[in-house]
Amino acid sequence: MRPTRACLALFMAGVLITAVGRGLGTLELFLLGAMAAAAIVGAVIYTASVQLDLEISRRAAPSKLRAGQPARIDLELHNGSRRPTPVLRVTDHVSGSSGAQVSLASIKGKSQSVVAYQLPTRSRGLLEVGPLDISFGDPLALMRSTVRASAATQLLVHAPVLPFDSLKGLVGQEQIGDLNQDRRLRSGGDEFYALRPYVVGDELRRVNWRATARNDELMVRTDERPRTGRTTVVLDRRASAYSTEGFERAVSATLSALIAGWSTEDALRLVTTEPTHITDIHSLSELDIVDDRFATLRPTSSIPAATKSSLLTTLQDLSRRTRGGTLVVVTGAPEAELPAAIVSLRRNYQAIIVITCEPNPVQSILNHVRHDGASDPVTEWRQILHPSAVAVPQ
Repeated sequence: MRPTRACLALFMAGVLITAVGRGLGTLELFLLGAMAAAAIVGAVIYTASVQLDLEISRRAAPSKLRAGQPARIDLELHNGSRRPTPVLRVTDHVSGSSGAQVSLASIKGKSQSVVAYQLPTRSRGLLEVGPLDISFGDPLALMRSTVRASAATQLLVHAPVLPFDSLKGLVGQEQIGDLNQDRRLRSGGDEFYALRPYVVGDELRRVNWRATARNDELMVRTDERPRTGRTTVVLDRRASAYSTEGFERAVSATLSALIAGWSTEDALRLVTTEPTHITDIHSLSELDIVDDRFATLRPTSSIPAATKSSLLTTLQDLSRRTRGGTLVVVTGAPEAELPAAIVSLRRNYQAIIVITCEPNPVQSILNHVRHDGASDPVTEWRQILHPSAVAVPQ
Protein backbone atom coordinates (compact mmCIF):
# COMPACT_ATOMS: atom_id res chain seq x y z
CA MET A 1 0.00 0.00 0.00
CA ARG A 2 1.28 3.46 -0.85
CA PRO A 3 -0.08 7.01 -0.75
CA THR A 4 -0.99 8.72 -3.98
CA ARG A 5 -0.07 12.25 -4.98
CA ALA A 6 -3.55 13.36 -3.93
CA CYS A 7 -2.93 11.89 -0.46
CA LEU A 8 0.39 13.71 -0.09
CA ALA A 9 -1.18 16.97 -1.21
CA LEU A 10 -4.06 16.53 1.22
CA PHE A 11 -1.66 15.72 4.06
CA MET A 12 0.44 18.82 3.41
CA ALA A 13 -2.67 20.96 3.12
CA GLY A 14 -4.02 19.56 6.40
CA VAL A 15 -0.76 20.29 8.22
CA LEU A 16 -0.70 23.83 6.81
CA ILE A 17 -4.33 24.48 7.69
CA THR A 18 -3.83 23.15 11.23
CA ALA A 19 -0.77 25.35 11.71
CA VAL A 20 -2.60 28.41 10.47
CA GLY A 21 -5.63 27.60 12.63
CA ARG A 22 -3.41 27.28 15.68
CA GLY A 23 -1.71 30.58 14.94
CA LEU A 24 -4.97 32.42 14.39
CA GLY A 25 -6.92 30.47 16.98
CA THR A 26 -9.60 29.58 14.43
CA LEU A 27 -11.65 26.50 15.28
CA GLU A 28 -12.92 26.02 11.72
CA LEU A 29 -9.39 25.57 10.39
CA PHE A 30 -8.69 23.00 13.12
CA LEU A 31 -11.81 21.12 11.96
CA LEU A 32 -10.64 21.18 8.31
CA GLY A 33 -7.29 19.76 9.36
CA ALA A 34 -9.03 17.03 11.34
CA MET A 35 -11.23 16.17 8.37
CA ALA A 36 -8.16 15.82 6.16
CA ALA A 37 -6.57 13.45 8.69
CA ALA A 38 -9.80 11.45 8.99
CA ALA A 39 -9.99 11.09 5.20
CA ILE A 40 -6.45 9.71 5.07
CA VAL A 41 -7.07 7.28 7.93
CA GLY A 42 -10.31 6.14 6.33
CA ALA A 43 -8.53 5.56 3.01
CA VAL A 44 -5.90 3.41 4.74
CA ILE A 45 -8.54 1.31 6.51
CA TYR A 46 -10.63 0.88 3.35
CA THR A 47 -7.69 -0.16 1.16
CA ALA A 48 -6.31 -2.55 3.77
CA SER A 49 -9.69 -4.25 4.13
CA VAL A 50 -10.06 -5.07 0.44
CA GLN A 51 -9.53 -8.76 -0.27
CA LEU A 52 -9.58 -9.80 -3.91
CA ASP A 53 -10.68 -13.27 -4.94
CA LEU A 54 -9.99 -13.21 -8.65
CA GLU A 55 -9.32 -16.00 -11.13
CA ILE A 56 -7.44 -14.68 -14.14
CA SER A 57 -6.86 -16.39 -17.47
CA ARG A 58 -5.11 -15.22 -20.62
CA ARG A 59 -5.96 -16.36 -24.12
CA ALA A 60 -4.10 -15.36 -27.26
CA ALA A 61 -6.11 -14.80 -30.43
CA PRO A 62 -5.33 -16.24 -32.88
CA SER A 63 -3.87 -19.27 -31.12
CA LYS A 64 -0.86 -19.29 -33.47
CA LEU A 65 0.71 -15.85 -33.69
CA ARG A 66 2.48 -14.75 -36.86
CA ALA A 67 4.75 -11.77 -37.31
CA GLY A 68 3.06 -8.79 -38.95
CA GLN A 69 -0.47 -10.07 -38.34
CA PRO A 70 -2.90 -8.53 -35.81
CA ALA A 71 -3.07 -10.39 -32.51
CA ARG A 72 -4.55 -9.75 -29.11
CA ILE A 73 -4.71 -11.09 -25.58
CA ASP A 74 -8.11 -11.70 -24.01
CA LEU A 75 -8.01 -11.33 -20.21
CA GLU A 76 -10.83 -12.97 -18.31
CA LEU A 77 -11.23 -11.98 -14.66
CA HIS A 78 -13.72 -13.93 -12.55
CA ASN A 79 -14.70 -12.55 -9.14
CA GLY A 80 -15.08 -15.53 -6.80
CA SER A 81 -16.24 -13.39 -3.88
CA ARG A 82 -19.82 -12.31 -3.18
CA ARG A 83 -18.64 -8.75 -2.68
CA PRO A 84 -18.01 -6.48 -5.67
CA THR A 85 -14.46 -5.45 -6.35
CA PRO A 86 -13.31 -1.83 -6.27
CA VAL A 87 -12.35 -0.12 -9.49
CA LEU A 88 -9.30 -2.01 -10.77
CA ARG A 89 -6.34 -1.04 -12.89
CA VAL A 90 -4.86 -4.03 -14.69
CA THR A 91 -1.26 -3.80 -15.93
CA ASP A 92 0.08 -6.63 -18.08
CA HIS A 93 3.76 -6.29 -18.92
CA VAL A 94 4.74 -7.24 -22.50
CA SER A 95 8.32 -7.52 -23.67
CA GLY A 96 9.31 -5.04 -26.35
CA SER A 97 6.60 -2.57 -25.36
CA SER A 98 5.41 -0.48 -22.46
CA GLY A 99 2.80 -3.11 -21.68
CA ALA A 100 -0.97 -2.79 -21.48
CA GLN A 101 -2.92 -0.83 -18.88
CA VAL A 102 -6.68 -1.31 -18.63
CA SER A 103 -9.07 0.27 -16.12
CA LEU A 104 -11.97 -1.93 -15.06
CA ALA A 105 -15.21 -0.93 -13.41
CA SER A 106 -16.26 -2.81 -10.32
CA ILE A 107 -16.89 -6.51 -10.97
CA LYS A 108 -20.01 -7.78 -9.25
CA GLY A 109 -19.85 -10.77 -6.95
CA LYS A 110 -19.71 -14.17 -8.68
CA SER A 111 -19.44 -12.55 -12.10
CA GLN A 112 -16.69 -11.95 -14.62
CA SER A 113 -15.27 -9.32 -16.90
CA VAL A 114 -13.34 -9.74 -20.14
CA VAL A 115 -10.93 -7.19 -21.56
CA ALA A 116 -8.56 -7.35 -24.51
CA TYR A 117 -5.46 -5.58 -25.72
CA GLN A 118 -3.31 -5.73 -28.84
CA LEU A 119 -0.03 -7.64 -28.92
CA PRO A 120 3.10 -6.31 -30.62
CA THR A 121 3.88 -8.90 -33.31
CA ARG A 122 6.26 -6.89 -35.45
CA SER A 123 8.90 -9.62 -35.48
CA ARG A 124 9.06 -13.37 -34.89
CA GLY A 125 10.55 -14.88 -31.75
CA LEU A 126 9.68 -15.31 -28.11
CA LEU A 127 7.24 -12.77 -26.68
CA GLU A 128 7.01 -12.61 -22.89
CA VAL A 129 3.60 -11.61 -21.59
CA GLY A 130 3.35 -10.76 -17.92
CA PRO A 131 3.64 -10.63 -15.03
CA LEU A 132 0.18 -9.14 -14.48
CA ASP A 133 -0.36 -6.59 -11.71
CA ILE A 134 -3.70 -5.41 -10.33
CA SER A 135 -3.90 -2.17 -8.41
CA PHE A 136 -6.87 -0.70 -6.53
CA GLY A 137 -7.55 2.03 -4.04
CA ASP A 138 -10.16 3.91 -2.01
CA PRO A 139 -12.97 5.98 -3.57
CA LEU A 140 -11.07 9.23 -2.84
CA ALA A 141 -7.96 7.90 -4.62
CA LEU A 142 -5.76 8.65 -1.60
CA MET A 143 -4.20 5.19 -1.16
CA ARG A 144 -3.26 2.56 -3.71
CA SER A 145 -2.35 -1.09 -3.34
CA THR A 146 -0.81 -3.34 -6.02
CA VAL A 147 -0.80 -7.14 -6.07
CA ARG A 148 0.98 -9.56 -8.44
CA ALA A 149 -1.92 -11.54 -9.87
CA SER A 150 -0.31 -13.68 -12.56
CA ALA A 151 3.16 -14.82 -13.53
CA ALA A 152 4.78 -14.24 -16.90
CA THR A 153 4.25 -16.58 -19.80
CA GLN A 154 6.04 -16.92 -23.12
CA LEU A 155 4.36 -16.94 -26.51
CA LEU A 156 5.88 -17.86 -29.85
CA VAL A 157 5.49 -15.39 -32.68
CA HIS A 158 5.94 -17.49 -35.81
CA ALA A 159 7.39 -16.44 -39.12
CA PRO A 160 4.93 -14.95 -41.64
CA VAL A 161 3.72 -17.26 -44.39
CA LEU A 162 3.62 -16.12 -48.00
CA PRO A 163 0.55 -17.26 -49.98
CA PHE A 164 2.55 -19.43 -52.39
CA ASP A 165 0.49 -21.53 -54.77
CA SER A 166 0.64 -25.29 -54.41
CA LEU A 167 3.59 -26.92 -56.17
CA LYS A 168 1.27 -29.12 -58.22
CA GLY A 169 2.39 -27.25 -61.32
CA LEU A 170 5.93 -28.49 -60.70
CA VAL A 171 5.26 -31.89 -59.17
CA GLY A 172 8.50 -33.86 -59.03
CA GLN A 173 7.76 -37.51 -58.40
CA GLU A 174 10.45 -39.21 -56.37
CA GLN A 175 8.92 -42.62 -55.80
CA ILE A 176 9.10 -42.92 -52.03
CA GLY A 177 5.76 -44.61 -51.49
CA ASP A 178 7.03 -48.15 -52.14
CA LEU A 179 9.83 -47.76 -49.60
CA ASN A 180 7.31 -47.52 -46.79
CA GLN A 181 4.72 -49.94 -48.14
CA ASP A 182 5.72 -52.69 -45.72
CA ARG A 183 4.86 -50.57 -42.67
CA ARG A 184 1.52 -49.21 -43.84
CA LEU A 185 -1.93 -50.74 -43.49
CA ARG A 186 -5.00 -49.39 -45.19
CA SER A 187 -7.61 -48.29 -42.59
CA GLY A 188 -10.65 -46.13 -43.22
CA GLY A 189 -9.09 -44.36 -46.18
CA ASP A 190 -5.98 -43.29 -44.24
CA GLU A 191 -2.52 -44.83 -44.13
CA PHE A 192 -1.25 -46.27 -40.85
CA TYR A 193 2.05 -44.64 -39.94
CA ALA A 194 3.01 -45.17 -36.30
CA LEU A 195 1.82 -45.50 -32.70
CA ARG A 196 2.17 -42.85 -30.01
CA PRO A 197 0.86 -42.33 -26.44
CA TYR A 198 -2.68 -41.01 -26.04
CA VAL A 199 -3.13 -37.29 -25.38
CA VAL A 200 -6.29 -35.46 -24.35
CA GLY A 201 -8.39 -34.75 -27.43
CA ASP A 202 -7.52 -37.89 -29.39
CA GLU A 203 -10.42 -39.88 -30.78
CA LEU A 204 -11.00 -43.10 -28.86
CA ARG A 205 -11.69 -44.97 -32.11
CA ARG A 206 -7.99 -44.55 -32.94
CA VAL A 207 -6.83 -46.33 -29.78
CA ASN A 208 -4.89 -49.50 -30.57
CA TRP A 209 -6.00 -51.79 -27.77
CA ARG A 210 -3.48 -54.54 -28.51
CA ALA A 211 -0.57 -52.09 -28.26
CA THR A 212 -2.22 -50.55 -25.19
CA ALA A 213 -2.22 -53.94 -23.44
CA ARG A 214 1.46 -54.46 -24.27
CA ASN A 215 2.62 -51.02 -23.15
CA ASP A 216 0.27 -50.65 -20.16
CA GLU A 217 -0.82 -47.20 -21.44
CA LEU A 218 -3.19 -45.94 -24.11
CA MET A 219 -1.56 -46.00 -27.55
CA VAL A 220 -3.08 -44.21 -30.53
CA ARG A 221 -2.65 -44.75 -34.28
CA THR A 222 -1.30 -41.83 -36.26
CA ASP A 223 -2.19 -41.72 -39.92
CA GLU A 224 -0.69 -39.97 -42.88
CA ARG A 225 -1.83 -39.47 -46.43
CA PRO A 226 -0.01 -41.49 -49.09
CA ARG A 227 2.74 -39.25 -50.47
CA THR A 228 4.53 -40.42 -53.59
CA GLY A 229 6.44 -37.22 -54.39
CA ARG A 230 9.00 -35.26 -52.43
CA THR A 231 9.71 -31.57 -52.03
CA THR A 232 13.17 -30.72 -50.69
CA VAL A 233 13.70 -27.20 -49.33
CA VAL A 234 17.25 -26.02 -48.63
CA LEU A 235 17.78 -23.01 -46.33
CA ASP A 236 21.12 -21.25 -46.43
CA ARG A 237 21.79 -20.20 -42.80
CA ARG A 238 25.09 -18.39 -43.35
CA ALA A 239 25.08 -15.04 -41.58
CA SER A 240 27.43 -13.68 -44.24
CA ALA A 241 24.74 -14.15 -46.92
CA TYR A 242 22.12 -11.95 -45.28
CA SER A 243 21.24 -8.67 -43.72
CA THR A 244 18.94 -8.83 -40.69
CA GLU A 245 15.86 -8.20 -42.83
CA GLY A 246 17.08 -10.60 -45.50
CA PHE A 247 17.33 -13.53 -43.09
CA GLU A 248 13.79 -12.82 -41.86
CA ARG A 249 12.60 -12.99 -45.46
CA ALA A 250 14.52 -16.25 -45.96
CA VAL A 251 12.89 -17.92 -42.94
CA SER A 252 9.46 -16.85 -44.18
CA ALA A 253 10.15 -18.07 -47.72
CA THR A 254 11.43 -21.45 -46.49
CA LEU A 255 8.36 -22.06 -44.35
CA SER A 256 6.08 -20.94 -47.18
CA ALA A 257 7.76 -23.34 -49.61
CA LEU A 258 7.31 -26.23 -47.16
CA ILE A 259 3.62 -25.44 -46.81
CA ALA A 260 3.26 -25.22 -50.60
CA GLY A 261 4.90 -28.66 -50.88
CA TRP A 262 2.64 -30.12 -48.19
CA SER A 263 -0.47 -28.90 -50.03
CA THR A 264 0.84 -30.80 -53.08
CA GLU A 265 0.69 -33.96 -50.91
CA ASP A 266 4.44 -34.38 -51.22
CA ALA A 267 6.66 -35.75 -48.50
CA LEU A 268 8.85 -32.91 -47.25
CA ARG A 269 12.56 -32.70 -46.57
CA LEU A 270 14.09 -29.65 -44.93
CA VAL A 271 17.84 -29.15 -45.31
CA THR A 272 19.76 -26.40 -43.49
CA THR A 273 23.43 -25.48 -43.80
CA GLU A 274 26.18 -24.72 -41.27
CA PRO A 275 26.40 -27.64 -40.66
CA THR A 276 24.16 -29.65 -42.98
CA HIS A 277 21.08 -30.89 -41.13
CA ILE A 278 18.29 -32.91 -42.78
CA THR A 279 14.76 -33.15 -41.36
CA ASP A 280 12.14 -35.40 -42.98
CA ILE A 281 8.56 -34.27 -42.47
CA HIS A 282 5.79 -36.86 -42.76
CA SER A 283 2.89 -35.35 -40.80
CA LEU A 284 1.26 -32.05 -39.91
CA SER A 285 2.49 -32.37 -36.35
CA GLU A 286 6.08 -32.59 -37.61
CA LEU A 287 5.48 -29.56 -39.83
CA ASP A 288 4.16 -27.69 -36.79
CA ILE A 289 7.35 -28.57 -34.90
CA VAL A 290 9.42 -27.07 -37.72
CA ASP A 291 7.17 -24.00 -37.67
CA ASP A 292 7.84 -23.60 -33.93
CA ARG A 293 11.58 -24.08 -34.43
CA PHE A 294 11.63 -21.42 -37.15
CA ALA A 295 10.13 -18.91 -34.71
CA THR A 296 13.50 -18.65 -32.94
CA LEU A 297 15.85 -19.68 -35.76
CA ARG A 298 18.99 -17.53 -36.10
CA PRO A 299 21.72 -17.39 -38.75
CA THR A 300 25.02 -19.10 -38.08
CA SER A 301 28.54 -17.75 -38.51
CA SER A 302 30.34 -19.03 -41.57
CA ILE A 303 32.76 -21.90 -41.06
CA PRO A 304 36.31 -20.56 -41.54
CA ALA A 305 38.90 -21.88 -43.98
CA ALA A 306 36.33 -23.48 -46.24
CA THR A 307 37.25 -23.98 -49.89
CA LYS A 308 33.57 -23.88 -50.82
CA SER A 309 30.62 -22.15 -49.27
CA SER A 310 28.49 -24.40 -47.12
CA LEU A 311 25.52 -23.90 -49.46
CA LEU A 312 27.38 -25.25 -52.49
CA THR A 313 28.79 -28.12 -50.43
CA THR A 314 25.33 -28.97 -49.09
CA LEU A 315 23.81 -28.99 -52.58
CA GLN A 316 26.60 -31.24 -53.82
CA ASP A 317 26.12 -33.67 -50.93
CA LEU A 318 22.36 -33.61 -51.37
CA SER A 319 22.60 -34.54 -55.04
CA ARG A 320 24.43 -37.73 -54.06
CA ARG A 321 21.79 -38.71 -51.47
CA THR A 322 18.52 -38.10 -53.32
CA ARG A 323 17.23 -38.09 -56.86
CA GLY A 324 13.95 -36.85 -58.25
CA GLY A 325 11.36 -34.60 -56.75
CA THR A 326 11.20 -30.82 -56.47
CA LEU A 327 14.06 -28.77 -55.02
CA VAL A 328 13.65 -25.27 -53.57
CA VAL A 329 16.82 -23.39 -52.59
CA VAL A 330 16.53 -20.33 -50.34
CA THR A 331 19.55 -18.05 -49.95
CA GLY A 332 20.53 -14.42 -49.60
CA ALA A 333 22.71 -12.81 -52.27
CA PRO A 334 23.85 -15.82 -54.33
CA GLU A 335 27.51 -16.28 -55.15
CA ALA A 336 28.59 -16.41 -58.79
CA GLU A 337 28.98 -20.21 -58.69
CA LEU A 338 25.36 -20.90 -57.73
CA PRO A 339 23.85 -20.78 -61.28
CA ALA A 340 26.34 -23.40 -62.49
CA ALA A 341 25.62 -25.57 -59.42
CA ILE A 342 21.88 -25.35 -60.11
CA VAL A 343 22.41 -26.37 -63.75
CA SER A 344 24.36 -29.45 -62.66
CA LEU A 345 21.56 -30.40 -60.27
CA ARG A 346 18.88 -30.42 -62.96
CA ARG A 347 19.71 -34.00 -63.92
CA ASN A 348 18.91 -35.04 -60.33
CA TYR A 349 15.67 -33.11 -59.81
CA GLN A 350 12.69 -32.70 -62.06
CA ALA A 351 12.07 -29.12 -60.92
CA ILE A 352 14.25 -26.54 -59.13
CA ILE A 353 13.26 -23.11 -57.78
CA VAL A 354 15.76 -20.65 -56.34
CA ILE A 355 14.56 -17.92 -53.93
CA THR A 356 17.00 -15.08 -53.23
CA CYS A 357 16.27 -12.77 -50.31
CA GLU A 358 18.83 -10.03 -50.89
CA PRO A 359 19.25 -7.63 -53.85
CA ASN A 360 21.70 -9.26 -56.24
CA PRO A 361 23.03 -8.79 -59.77
CA VAL A 362 22.79 -12.47 -60.71
CA GLN A 363 20.12 -12.81 -63.40
CA SER A 364 21.05 -16.13 -65.06
CA ILE A 365 19.13 -18.41 -62.69
CA LEU A 366 16.22 -20.32 -64.19
CA ASN A 367 13.03 -20.36 -62.06
CA HIS A 368 14.31 -17.49 -59.95
CA VAL A 369 12.06 -15.90 -57.30
CA ARG A 370 13.23 -12.61 -55.78
CA HIS A 371 12.15 -11.92 -52.21
CA ASP A 372 14.39 -8.90 -51.72
CA GLY A 373 11.86 -6.46 -50.27
CA ALA A 374 11.33 -4.73 -53.61
CA SER A 375 9.92 -7.52 -55.81
CA ASP A 376 6.70 -9.48 -55.42
CA PRO A 377 7.75 -13.08 -54.63
CA VAL A 378 4.18 -14.43 -54.74
CA THR A 379 3.67 -13.22 -58.31
CA GLU A 380 7.05 -14.56 -59.47
CA TRP A 381 6.34 -17.91 -57.78
CA ARG A 382 2.97 -18.08 -59.55
CA GLN A 383 4.57 -17.25 -62.91
CA ILE A 384 6.98 -20.17 -62.52
CA LEU A 385 4.19 -22.61 -61.67
CA HIS A 386 1.74 -21.28 -64.30
CA PRO A 387 3.80 -19.75 -67.12
CA SER A 388 0.90 -20.03 -69.56
CA ALA A 389 -1.17 -17.72 -67.34
CA VAL A 390 1.26 -14.85 -67.79
CA ALA A 391 -0.12 -12.32 -70.22
CA VAL A 392 2.04 -11.64 -73.29
CA PRO A 393 2.24 -7.90 -74.10
CA GLN A 394 0.91 -6.96 -77.53
